[in-house]
Amino acid sequence: MKIVVAVDGSAYTRKALDYLVAHRAQFVEGNELVLVNVCAAIPPHASRHISKELLNEYYSDESAKVLEPVKAQLSELGVSNYSIQSRHGSAAAEIVAAAKEVNAGLIVMGTRGHGTLGRALMGSVATNVIADAGMSVLLVQ
Repeated sequence: MKIVVAVDGSAYTRKALDYLVAHRAQFVEGNELVLVNVCAAIPPHASRHISKELLNEYYSDESAKVLEPVKAQLSELGVSNYSIQSRHGSAAAEIVAAAKEVNAGLIVMGTRGHGTLGRALMGSVATNVIADAGMSVLLVQ
């Protein structure tokens, strides 16, 4: 089974990865992890004034800032069966799209756990992923 793991470089990402490895037999062994990092997109009114090469370099650099520590963590934990997708745009939409493209059976995300009031006021990537995914989503707090 392919398991999409949303990674944003936060402490919540580290907790989610630690959880997966702590339950290695269920989530890691025999499965392929697909790490998905989503950078916020540069607005179209600004990006049209930037060369495509410079824009791609920006997205690549931003993803590397998140993914290099994640790759180091996975190496420390002895996990090597993963692939990486770097995307830009709406985090929830891109996570769901990546999961559907690879035919994932599960999406795993760390969550800040703001509670009901926080979600109502600020919205939540996790809430939107759950609403749109059409597959199982595991939230690790």
